[in-house]
Amino acid sequence: MNIFIVGVGMGDTKYLTKIAEEKIKNADIIIGAKRVAEPYVNEKRVFFEYETDKIKKILEENKCENAVILFSGDTSFFSGAKKLKEEFPNAEIFAGISCVSYFCAKIGMAYDNMNIVSMHGRNCNIVSEVRENEKTFVLLGENPCDKLCRYGFENAEVYIGENLSYENEKILHGKARDFRDTKLASLSVAVIINNEYDKCTKIGINDSEFVTGNAPMTKSEVRAVNISKLEIKDDDICYDIGAGTGSVSIEMALLCGKGKVYAIEKKAEAAELIKQNALKFHADNIEIICADAPNGMVGLLKADKVFIGGSSGNLYEIIEKCDCKKVVVNAITLETLSLAQESFEKLGYEYEVTQICASRGRKVGGYNMMTAQNPVFIICGEKL
Repeated sequence: MNIFIVGVGMGDTKYLTKIAEEKIKNADIIIGAKRVAEPYVNEKRVFFEYETDKIKKILEENKCENAVILFSGDTSFFSGAKKLKEEFPNAEIFAGISCVSYFCAKIGMAYDNMNIVSMHGRNCNIVSEVRENEKTFVLLGENPCDKLCRYGFENAEVYIGENLSYENEKILHGKARDFRDTKLASLSVAVIINNEYDKCTKIGINDSEFVTGNAPMTKSEVRAVNISKLEIKDDDICYDIGAGTGSVSIEMALLCGKGKVYAIEKKAEAAELIKQNALKFHADNIEIICADAPNGMVGLLKADKVFIGGSSGNLYEIIEKCDCKKVVVNAITLETLSLAQESFEKLGYEYEVTQICASRGRKVGGYNMMTAQNPVFIICGEKL
């Protein structure tokens, strides 16, 4: 059996490539989601299906010479064709016109320098993507404009395309605030332009930039060392335990724009401060868990990196529950330092201890005096 995986573009048959037309014409059976396969029901044996396992069963039960499996858009752009190719490695793939190419042509914009993401059926930190990129193309699952406005991007320029290629195609253009309450068609895309984007990731953000209250905050000098020890990657899942004002959570979130940060803080007043700071720093990849640890860690995605700034006496249980590659603990007492060392040893971590003693200058009359901050032990554990 010859299996052909064919991209059909946005959906209207006039956007089929010549090779796609040829494969469909010569097909004995056609399989695809209803929207893309329905035009051929009067010409061919058509099966409405897009799940790989079910497609496999159809092919097993319907032996033929040429089977064509249709996918919307381009087979290389957030397509089920990838999984299907793994199941049928000998299948031939034929690309279609992608919604990126089609829509950018419609609005007269080049996409060679565009960040491309999908919110369709998958998690996407859209605010983080917009924060770090001048142009972002989004395959939509929901309207992102309300969230963009809540996180400070109400003036971002937005192009929205609905029902591309069909008779009811609609293209909208304005600011994010203009479409905050707009109900979009299920088949929609957007280009979001942020002329104030910032790809530079700050480490050791000045303390004065955070919204503060009575909750404790890891100071910038100590924070910078902690973050460097964690070696956070773009798609890491991070925990900030005993998050306080969320200063560490913010710096984690800015580093893992495609990942996620769980800020675990038992005090409601501090949790509110974390929320305010997340909005201020456009960090939509922070989820606040108002609970103590390790109880608040139940049901979360498995962590790659963990920072423990406060443990409420549950340090061993927290590290045991983390069970991840790298855990960094801060201690200001010798007792906590000792407990962290014992915990790492029992749980199979290698660790190193660093002490940070920072001083800040202040004016005293006509003189400058250095005022010492509390010394902090940083215990960095790495799983063997």
